[in-house]
Amino acid sequence: MTDSVQPRYQQRPGYRPPPPGMQRTTYPSAPPNLNVGGLSREERLEAKRLAEEANFKFSGYQVVRREFISHRFDPAMTIRENSITFNNSCISKLEEATYVQFLINPTERKLAIRPCDEGARDAVRWCVIKGDKRKSREITCRPFAEMLYELMGWEGIYRYKLQGMRINYEGENLYLFDLSVKEAYLPQTRDPVTGKIKRPGPILSSDLLGSFGMSVEDHVASTQIDLSDGYISPSITNDADEEMQSSAVTENVEVYA
Repeated sequence: MTDSVQPRYQQRPGYRPPPPGMQRTTYPSAPPNLNVGGLSREERLEAKRLAEEANFKFSGYQVVRREFISHRFDPAMTIRENSITFNNSCISKLEEATYVQFLINPTERKLAIRPCDEGARDAVRWCVIKGDKRKSREITCRPFAEMLYELMGWEGIYRYKLQGMRINYEGENLYLFDLSVKEAYLPQTRDPVTGKIKRPGPILSSDLLGSFGMSVEDHVASTQIDLSDGYISPSITNDADEEMQSSAVTENVEVYA
């Protein structure tokens, strides 16, 4: 018997060689620079981008609510039964305003914050000046806050946090707050063992959780306001001890709520 070198494929366990007379078919490899349809990859991507651009419409899109995404350092207002507080982000982004007026539209459930001069009627000081910085302060206004709670049907046990939207009305920068879009917070508690303060998370109303947000059309319309249509300037009466409290500077009020 003549010794012969066996093909390598016969040494593989379980390998079944092709029947006699049948040869293995090989296929030529694709050219390295093959362009499908005569277009390069960059050209195909650009063609796809142009097609998407030509067919894109805002119809059917919803603007995702800011309340669903981390907004720790965004402008915000917190309302309690006896006071209102704006966080430092809100204070710093309204230019150099020290005094503001509160304008409320009870029908649309919106509150506008409008910068004004110190001597203007119904002017409210919303911040404390310390050096070259302006800091948030607690605005004591029990009658006004209680009216807001009654208007909105809010529960007295909660404090309510609202995200502010800065808009421009006739060349004037304002803050607009939608009172119907709010986060409710239970009072803070202290752990009896560790002594650490427990900050409860926000509670969103069920109507907010029913969708991602407003349609693009409604979102644009929500920023279109006319201060002469339905807005009134409430007379905010502060408690007698407000001037004593005005010196108390609050750093990043409600930012960590």
